[in-house]
Amino acid sequence: MSDAKMVWDESNKVNAGTAQGQQSLMVEMDMWAWKANTPWPKGTTLKDIIHAYAESRGWTQEGFTGMEIYDPFWDWQED
Repeated sequence: MSDAKMVWDESNKVNAGTAQGQQSLMVEMDMWAWKANTPWPKGTTLKDIIHAYAESRGWTQEGFTGMEIYDPFWDWQED
């Protein structure tokens, strides 16, 4: 392997870009298909559509913001 190739590979690791995974793409495609078959009032925002889609799939939970800290150590502890 040439030095230039090795430097290029290491540089790409350090400055890695983001990539969308297969699962994310499949969820997005499913959401757009679901949206096309659902009537929406004019002025509905994308945020409202995403929230309605998540609710229709059962992905929302009451009182859960997504910012909670999960610590598996404490799951088995009893008071």
